[in-house]
Amino acid sequence: MKRYFITFSLFVCSLFAMTGQTDNAFTAVPTANGKVIFEQFIPVGQSLSADQKYRLLQDWTKKTFASNPMLAGIRYDEKARTVTVSNRTELPRPEKVVMSYRFDATVTNAGCMIVVRDIAYQAAQKDANAFFPKIYTAEQTITDQLVGVQGAEGEWRKEIRRETLHTLNRLLADLAAIF
Repeated sequence: MKRYFITFSLFVCSLFAMTGQTDNAFTAVPTANGKVIFEQFIPVGQSLSADQKYRLLQDWTKKTFASNPMLAGIRYDEKARTVTVSNRTELPRPEKVVMSYRFDATVTNAGCMIVVRDIAYQAAQKDANAFFPKIYTAEQTITDQLVGVQGAEGEWRKEIRRETLHTLNRLLADLAAIF
């Protein structure tokens, strides 16, 4: 009897652990071939066809991004059932920083794959003499090696990384909620 109770307890604990992991899918900054790329698969039930899922994705994209003044573009690919969004968002901390990113959401029969790439940051212009603003890529800012820098620069990078992960987890949660 004790053996069954222990087995059942471990099973319940593992379910809670799995539930906790899905809340924040992006907790680290992955790099592939020197580029920061976030990927996540959202499993979706079989009650809807792939075309119905793609229509839900299109509707969500239009509702979420079409009225955004910082939107750079939306591209739909009916044949591949893919939506590509180029967007910008203002990160509230540590200072006024605008993050630009591109993501692809592809619908299949099993679910939706989201890939976030081309992340860059534009900090508030500190030097009034500079005509062009300074742009920092994710590879120059939020990777594990660069976040470890000591001092104010390291704290700035950590805050940018924290806000980036929060923004991407919110995007993923909003997308998962439509299915």
